[in-house]
Amino acid sequence: MILVGIDFSLNSPAFCVLADGKYHWGSITRSDRDRDSLLKNAKKPYAVLSASLDFRIEFLDRKPIPDEYSERERIKIDYFLDVVLTLWNGVCDIIDNKEEEVKIAMEGLSFSSNGNALIDISMATALLRERICTHIGSDNFYVFSPTSIKKFALKGNAKKDELYEALSNREKDGTNLDNFCKTLEDNKSEWVTGAKAVNKPVDDLVDATWILLYLREILEGKNEKNLEKTKSKKKKLAKA
Repeated sequence: MILVGIDFSLNSPAFCVLADGKYHWGSITRSDRDRDSLLKNAKKPYAVLSASLDFRIEFLDRKPIPDEYSERERIKIDYFLDVVLTLWNGVCDIIDNKEEEVKIAMEGLSFSSNGNALIDISMATALLRERICTHIGSDNFYVFSPTSIKKFALKGNAKKDELYEALSNREKDGTNLDNFCKTLEDNKSEWVTGAKAVNKPVDDLVDATWILLYLREILEGKNEKNLEKTKSKKKKLAKA
């Protein structure tokens, strides 16, 4: 079985795939800074992670958003599709070379976003979910609440730096995840700022990893209550 965890956003989505006992990570960044600028500092995440074959680091150009309404909406949908397709192609490059059943998980939407930001992320998320369900079937797709994943990792109100710390200290399992955890530990002073903010794209890669690990926990039956809740929600949606 192949497992995929996706941490989706419009500017820095990330994924983590577990296939054949090996982890693969991918990150997409859309920033005001160009690729060369982001890769310039050899101690920062983009440069360090790009040097590893376990990581697929990609960059997209940021397009200016026009003021005219119709033009703005056209540009935005192109923007959403660009992000979604780049992310999904990165996942498919890994999962389509395998014959095993694929299970994919994402976090549910965060309603802390307001107004247009919430509308935009909802629209883009729907585009990604459509591709997932078309590709693997809705029965193989899981959506978990952010709080559930944080509780699994550490605690329900865990901050980005705490999730980083929890993953870096995770018990070794003999896979290349151990290498990522050690990289996090070794680079903590550079990658977590004094304000306890985790550098991009590490925060998203950490989140994607925790989503995958939680999915594995659910599927292995170690959290039967949450699994039954997930199945119940799917049945209700099917009847609606």
